Amino acid sequence: MKPMRKLIDDKTTYRKLLQSLPASLAAIVFVIYLHSFAPLTPDRQLRAAALVESEQYVEITADGRTVAWCGGIGADGLPRRMSLKADSTVVNRTYANGLWVNKYPFAPSCRGLLVIACGDGSDDGRIATADGNARSVIAKAASLTAERVRQMDEKREEADYYMRIHNVNDDGYNVVAEYSARLKAERDDAARLLTVLKSLQEKKDIGFRLVRRYTLLYSDTSGTVRRTACRRLTPGGDKPFALLQTADRRRPDGAAAVYLHQWLTPHPDAGDSIYVTSIPGCKAYGFSPSAAAAATFGGTVGSGLSHDVPPILAPDGCAVYTRGGLLIGISSGGRVYGPSYFGYALKHLLE
Repeated sequence: MKPMRKLIDDKTTYRKLLQSLPASLAAIVFVIYLHSFAPLTPDRQLRAAALVESEQYVEITADGRTVAWCGGIGADGLPRRMSLKADSTVVNRTYANGLWVNKYPFAPSCRGLLVIACGDGSDDGRIATADGNARSVIAKAASLTAERVRQMDEKREEADYYMRIHNVNDDGYNVVAEYSARLKAERDDAARLLTVLKSLQEKKDIGFRLVRRYTLLYSDTSGTVRRTACRRLTPGGDKPFALLQTADRRRPDGAAAVYLHQWLTPHPDAGDSIYVTSIPGCKAYGFSPSAAAAATFGGTVGSGLSHDVPPILAPDGCAVYTRGGLLIGISSGGRVYGPSYFGYALKHLLE
C-alpha cells in the first residue's frame, strides 16, 4: 500500500505544481511590469538620448530611371538646386534628437527602435503635388534654366569684353578672368541640365521621388564616433514623429531605452518643474556631431503641457521627465506629447 500511496502523493504534488505555474508566470510578468515603472536615474536618462543624422534629397525620374536630382520642391512648386549629380549641392543634411524606446510597455523590447521628431511634412506634400504634375513642373523648370543660361552668357560676354581691351598687367584682370572661368563652368553645367530637362518631355513616365536616409551617430568605448544605418518604419511624412530602427536591430552598448506606458503616466500641472534630456544644439546651424553629448536641463510646465525650455536646449524629439525621473513624454514644438499619443506598441507611428 505504501508505494501506491507515495505514487498518489507524487501525482497530487505534480498536479498542484502544474496548477500553480500560470499564477507564478503571471506574478513574474507583474513584477517585470512594475519594474518598468521605476524612475530613470539621471545616468539612464542621458543614455536614452541619441543623435541621428538625416539626409534628404529628391530624385527626378524618367521611365523608372533617375536622370537628375534636386534639393527639394519650393513653395512655388518648382525644383530647387537641380543637378545632374547627387552631390552636396542637393543633399540636405540635418541632425535630430532621438530617444531609444521599448516597443512594449511591460518588457524590454527595444530592438534598435528610436523615436525622432520629423517636422510638419510640408516636403512630402510639395513633392507629391510636383509628382502629380511632373510634366508641367519640368517644363517650367526647363524654361527657368534656359533663362539662367542666357543670363550667364550675357555676363560672360561682358567679362570677356573686359579681358579683350585689357591685359594681364591691368588691375583686376586676374579677378575678372577667374570670374569668367567660373561663369563658364556654371553655364556649361546649366546647359547640360537644360538638355536633360528638354529630353524629359519625350519620356513616357516622369516623376519626383523623395529619398531619406537616416544614420545613428554614437561614440564607442574608445570615444570614436560610429555610424549605423537606420530604416524608417513610419510611412508618409504627415506625422510630427517618426519611428526608426537600426539596421542590425540593436542599440549601442550602454544605451538605455524608455517605456512608453499608456496608463498611470504622470500629468504635471502648470508651474511644475520638469527636466529635459537632449543633444543640445543639434538643430542649430554649424552643429558639429563630433562634439555632441547628451545633457539635462531644467524647466517649468505651462498650460496644455507646453514648457519653457528654449529650443536650443530642448530640440524636438527630446525626452521630458518629472523631477523624480518619471517620463512625461517627448517634446516637439515646445510642448510635450505623452506616451498615449504614440499608441500601444507604438502602433500610431506604424500606421
